Amino acid sequence: MESLSILVVDDEPGIASLCSRILSRAGYQVTSYIDPHTAIEQVQVTHFDLLLVDIRMPEVDGFDVISRAKRSQPDIAVLVMTGFGTVETAIRALRQGVDGLLLKPFEKGEELVSAVEQALTDNRRKRDSARAQALR
Repeated sequence: MESLSILVVDDEPGIASLCSRILSRAGYQVTSYIDPHTAIEQVQVTHFDLLLVDIRMPEVDGFDVISRAKRSQPDIAVLVMTGFGTVETAIRALRQGVDGLLLKPFEKGEELVSAVEQALTDNRRKRDSARAQALR
């Protein structure tokens, strides 16, 4: 089976690198960017199975990255990372069709891998349900 591809977008180089290392070890193909503009360009030309994105970044926030990624790849799974977990952030994320929310800092690498797996599963379920609805 081909490994799934993940795009990591976080303006903190240490976090982007950590996520990349953990997810690569878990068997995913990982591309990471600290510049959201570059990530937006990349998502328009390269297929990704999941977008792992920080919400608070200078210039372009994570929600903008999500909306642009969804325009290019409507079926992409989205997992949001934030150090500022508020109810408002969670509601906005849900409205944008996000598949999961991960609070930073996460304690262990397994927490990140588990959140990614759950987001991919939830996204797959949503797509399958939408296809079943369309067939009816």
